[in-house]
Amino acid sequence: MKVFKTFLTVLLFSAALAVAFGASIKSDYQKDFDFSRLHTFSFKTERDSGDRLATNTIEAQRIQKALAVQLQENGFTQSSGNPDFIVAFYSRLKEKTEINSTGFGYGPDWGWGYGIPYRARWRWGRGPDIWTYTYTQGCVMADIIDTKTQELVWRGVVKDTVNGIGQSEKQVNSAAKDLIQRFLKDTRSAGKQRAKNQAR
Repeated sequence: MKVFKTFLTVLLFSAALAVAFGASIKSDYQKDFDFSRLHTFSFKTERDSGDRLATNTIEAQRIQKALAVQLQENGFTQSSGNPDFIVAFYSRLKEKTEINSTGFGYGPDWGWGYGIPYRARWRWGRGPDIWTYTYTQGCVMADIIDTKTQELVWRGVVKDTVNGIGQSEKQVNSAAKDLIQRFLKDTRSAGKQRAKNQAR
């Protein structure tokens, strides 16, 4: 029973870590915007004093380079003249704490009990095994701004677990790739919807 209990605890703990430490991405965009006319880009470099990238220029340059590489690999051209769109990006760090339970506790006899967060769980003994862990969640957000109208036309956010003082180069490259791939997916969706609307 102890071997089974230890195995179950490790299994559930590993599953919880996979969920908490897995990258997630969300996006939103103007559904009626014509993204097909966007070909050239540049970066917004001005930052507020409260922006952590205003002082962490190493991370700022790392994110900008990663985004530029992904955009160029997908057919966009960086321009210092009159670009079609501006890319603004931000980075945030936040401490997160997760609480998990196996729903089982080890003791002298079987009985009905409850775990956290589930009630009416079958357990061994008098209570569930509960553990907590704290990690740092990093967030990279990118905005696509139409230079013609100065309007925000797309926004993407990637969240993942980070180590150290900021986003590592590997994590930044992964976040940039996820963001640009989502951007391309959203632009294709917008293009299909525009074509349907025009065909009506």
